[in-house]
Amino acid sequence: MTVLQNLPRKKADPVQPSMLIAGARPHDDQTEALAANIFKDFKSDFRYKEYVLGCINCGECTTGCPAARFYNFSPREMLQIAYQDDPLVLLDAMQEKIWACCQCYTCNMRCRFGNDIAGIISVMRELAVKNGLESAKEVLKPYSRILLVVMTKGTQVSPDMIQPDFFADWGPFAVARQTDMKTLRKAIPVDVLQVTDSSWEVSMQTSLELFQIYKEAGVVDMLKSIDPDLVEMIEDIVDEWREEFEEMKEKYGIGV
Repeated sequence: MTVLQNLPRKKADPVQPSMLIAGARPHDDQTEALAANIFKDFKSDFRYKEYVLGCINCGECTTGCPAARFYNFSPREMLQIAYQDDPLVLLDAMQEKIWACCQCYTCNMRCRFGNDIAGIISVMRELAVKNGLESAKEVLKPYSRILLVVMTKGTQVSPDMIQPDFFADWGPFAVARQTDMKTLRKAIPVDVLQVTDSSWEVSMQTSLELFQIYKEAGVVDMLKSIDPDLVEMIEDIVDEWREEFEEMKEKYGIGV
């Protein structure tokens, strides 16, 4: 008995190796509170009952998933995480795993139960943005310019940009060109964010209405927790347009 008492003892580790493999992380009280709030919003979302129906572990969704071939990602795992009642596991999945999904909806087409797996992952992403998770900030950081154009113009690409002559080296019918592709790309002006002169012109009224939709739908508030500088820039642009539009209405008697 004395020998056993004198043996060196390893300190207890709250996180077991099996938990680390599954992606679990140590949590403090603040993290647990955040997880509980996210879990509550997740389960109460009206889309949850429509998207999460059940799982028989057939694996069809994962066998057809392009992301599963290259990342530590499984649509089946995401559905099971959504189905079970564990706020911390849900929060862990929202740190990295949800961003591996490419939203191709192959999993939905393969699911025998008719689950909307891609849809429920979208709900998780919305909550990640809404709660300002660091994972959402990292993912959306490179897309700030795209978000600026989309939220002010309603589009990122103009129809006349999609011309085979400009992108002969892209797509299933790509061909080798003797022409210098860099020179060819310069035909699309960079100073207007690669939108050509004959691009789709969005009316000021349409842009203002679009921003109002984003605002009332909560998109603007969600983005504030992720990139407040971007939101401030968008609001400044919209405010200028609103003033200009009011002047136009007064000048031309629109709506009078």
